[in-house]
Amino acid sequence: MRSIKNWLSRSVTIFFLFAACKDKPLQPDNVTVGLEITAPAAAVLSGGSLQLTATATLNNGKISEVTPNVTWSIQPGKTGRISESGLFSANNNSVGMETVRADYKGQSATFQIEVTKRATTLAVWPVNGKVAAGGTLRFEAIAEYQDVSHEYVTDKVTWTISPGNAATIDNAGVLRAKPGVAGGETVTGTFQNLTARSLVEVQLNFLSPIELVTIPAGSFMMGDNNSGNNNEQPAHEVQLDAFAIGKYEVTNEQYARYLTEAFAAGEIFYESTLVTGKIGPFAASIYTRLRGSPEFPDNFIEAVQLGNNYEFRAVPGFETYPVVRMNWYGAAAFCAFYGLRLPTEAEWEMACRGGQQNPYGTRDGTISHDLVNYQGIGGRDTFTGLAPVGSFPPNPYGIYDLSGNAAEFVFDVYDAAYYAKSPRQNPKGPGPAMILAPLPGGLGLWRGGSWIDPSRQCRSAFRGTIREHADHNLLGEAVVGFRVARSL
Repeated sequence: MRSIKNWLSRSVTIFFLFAACKDKPLQPDNVTVGLEITAPAAAVLSGGSLQLTATATLNNGKISEVTPNVTWSIQPGKTGRISESGLFSANNNSVGMETVRADYKGQSATFQIEVTKRATTLAVWPVNGKVAAGGTLRFEAIAEYQDVSHEYVTDKVTWTISPGNAATIDNAGVLRAKPGVAGGETVTGTFQNLTARSLVEVQLNFLSPIELVTIPAGSFMMGDNNSGNNNEQPAHEVQLDAFAIGKYEVTNEQYARYLTEAFAAGEIFYESTLVTGKIGPFAASIYTRLRGSPEFPDNFIEAVQLGNNYEFRAVPGFETYPVVRMNWYGAAAFCAFYGLRLPTEAEWEMACRGGQQNPYGTRDGTISHDLVNYQGIGGRDTFTGLAPVGSFPPNPYGIYDLSGNAAEFVFDVYDAAYYAKSPRQNPKGPGPAMILAPLPGGLGLWRGGSWIDPSRQCRSAFRGTIREHADHNLLGEAVVGFRVARSL
């Protein structure tokens, strides 16, 4: 009897357990309870690809890769696409954010990808740099992207130097030469998958490629309240740090040497007498034309083809004449190639005034044909066009041809009302500190007047304007040259 009761009790228990399991069945140990997307990075360059990986978390705690088995989708899909295997491919010449989604066995996950610009060229300037032992030289890096836009990427570049015996370089692109050590160094900038190199000569006794004159730090009155020209007003005090400026205007011989070196370095194009920028901040901009109109003097530089290369030479007899018929870009590119720059408008005027507030950049602050090559002839001025640099006496700082001969480009872009808002300390004009083509506002500045200008346009304070590209023959630039400057 007891055995029958025990059997019935066990039977009831089994029945209820069976009923409970029927209402709540046991789960298998391979049910997906989570999904995650991972990738080596969260950004990809336009035109590039990124392999995504999908992993599922199971209810038993195991992790399983399920990349080929998920359903992939993308939103908004404007800058890239996703394959069935989870490969994200970014479209060429596109930027933006994309959200990739994976769906698998009732679970979903998303992953955001940023498509960024891809650089097609990288330029490092200066290309041929010189620095004194113990001195510094700053490098700039300029990238051109697939959309043909340009950007200074100096702070995004990885900088290295080799062999590093005479100098070091930091993350900001500042080279520091070691005291008492001379030698050659190669600076390399790397950005994305591009590299660019520059040669640097560290010298115990610094020899600039252009002869320079040091202007000590100080202040002067810039502008002229009595000239009748509103763009020279108000006269205002300016304080400048010490700087160096070219003793002479840049000559045909010096510019021809630059063109030869720049062509060999892949910095410029030359075709149909036109020189244009190839890489750098002024890529695709006209620099100069080597043949001019018969109505204007030529710049006396010719190109000689040597195999696949060109050598540029000054026409014999005109080596020491100031180079003209280049635009602002052609002047600025020359300077940057050697680690120099154009003088600011304030630096140029301070140098012109000779430390004595002189109204003209001459020996005594006056103007005559014995002191300046300007409109007309007489006295020492027997020139109906340009004169060789240094043909007239220098100003009190020992600088030649600041008034007359060739007018001179300065760094600043033009703003007629700038003097009313100019900072007192080291003004650099209303534009950006580092200019990319096109020139902001399209107007540059020249100073000092030329051989065809009247005396009032040769004054220290006169501000002449010139369009970014005067015309296809560069006739407007036929009277404008430049001189270099360097920060100290």
